[in-house]
Amino acid sequence: MNCHAQIWSNADYLKPVRESYRTGEPIHWSRVNELPDYVYFDHSIHIHKGVGCNDCHGPVDRMPMMYAAAALQMEWCLNCHRAPEKFLRPRDQVFNMRYSRPSQRFPVDLDGRAFTDQLSLGNYLKQKYYLRSVQDITSCSTCHR
Repeated sequence: MNCHAQIWSNADYLKPVRESYRTGEPIHWSRVNELPDYVYFDHSIHIHKGVGCNDCHGPVDRMPMMYAAAALQMEWCLNCHRAPEKFLRPRDQVFNMRYSRPSQRFPVDLDGRAFTDQLSLGNYLKQKYYLRSVQDITSCSTCHR
């Protein structure tokens, strides 16, 4: 219910999810995104570092039925790990499905500063959120355990 307390919260289609949450009776899920067993992935670190849900999962708030919006293959993940500043957003915007990256026309205000482009915001957030170096986050052992 973490996501569905915010998205599609009253949809009839999700009655089984709400019932499962209420009763504790598990639901049989069909995985949409499948990662190999040797890949370690932790949602919480991505959320904590400012990676938005829809950057990986697509526009889930507009999906009546979930589908894989991205391949989630190693090269796809590495594109972000090699240049995280292109993707980071303020933590309070991680769950915002309508978040827009900053522009001259629509700046993002954060900590008393107005950011008018994604790279300046992303570089600021890399420091603020203590992202490890690109060398560290592209090291094989970061994801392969």
